Amino acid sequence: MVDAASSHPPADPLAGVLDLVRLRGTVLGVAELGAPWGLRSPGFEDLAVHIVVRGSAHLELARRRQSLALRAGDVALVAAGQVHAIRDAPRSGVVSFRRLRRAPRVDSRTVRWGGDGPRTTLVVGCLELDAAGRDLLTAALPPVVHLPAEAASAGQLGLVHALAGEVARPGLGAEPVLTRLAELLFIQALRTCIAAGTAEHGWLRALADPAIARALAAVHADPGADWTVAALAARAGMSRSAFAPAFHRLVGEPPLAYVTTWRMRTAARALEQDAAVSLKELAARVGYGSDEAFSRAFRLGRRAPGPVPPHRARGQDRGPPAPPRPRPRRTAPLIPTCPSGHS
Repeated sequence: MVDAASSHPPADPLAGVLDLVRLRGTVLGVAELGAPWGLRSPGFEDLAVHIVVRGSAHLELARRRQSLALRAGDVALVAAGQVHAIRDAPRSGVVSFRRLRRAPRVDSRTVRWGGDGPRTTLVVGCLELDAAGRDLLTAALPPVVHLPAEAASAGQLGLVHALAGEVARPGLGAEPVLTRLAELLFIQALRTCIAAGTAEHGWLRALADPAIARALAAVHADPGADWTVAALAARAGMSRSAFAPAFHRLVGEPPLAYVTTWRMRTAARALEQDAAVSLKELAARVGYGSDEAFSRAFRLGRRAPGPVPPHRARGQDRGPPAPPRPRPRRTAPLIPTCPSGHS
């Protein structure tokens, strides 16, 4: 039984999620755009990032008929697969991002496009997620996350200013610096979604509720504990009868189903990181008394996510799982090269 009166400080539930996710930010390019200008995308493979460093822009999601006015310092994250356009004004014509391949280059990362009107500097990037990250984050995020400069925290403003400075005056190691800044902006976006309650559903939405967040943090920090509904309710500071329906409503599944889901996520990540780990050791780590029980749970697959398919955990007679195949690194920094669907 879990000690609900533990004196340990509460864990950070978002940190627990990010520990299971492989996130890689890529700044694809910088566009110096003169009005009128307009660019369209049929959808990025991964999360698209648009940062207005100077000037203004309008971002539109075609399928939802949603439009956002972006100003200098604003950041917008567009969910994978969302058809969208970004332009200086709502009535300006648009061309494919791929057309920027033929645009004049200011330097290896920056292109110039558009007319002779007011200028906008736009940084375009993407945030690549592994399979576990897509499962965890994509369904939880809204189609677009807007981080307006006027409502930004000091941390967000600092990140945008640092990114703008690196774009304007790139120094040694500029690419990894821009990559890390893009990743940090994504974490800021998750924080914004939680604080504003704009997450679509699931664990991200639940983190806005302090009581349920405490229960999630406990599971994320120690998935192998002998969790019961009563123990989780105690961590949340709620009665068992109030906790169970509240958890189900916010997270989308019952508490113990979520525990199983999280154990499978943890196991999938551990198998990916260490192909030599024994099933017996892994079973104990995620709260199963035997490797047979663990294999059965993995086989039943409560939506078991991650890069390791369940059959690799069904028994040692199949041998250790193959090491994960790394995702290819995108080497060209120009905007049009992001996703294969970015045409």
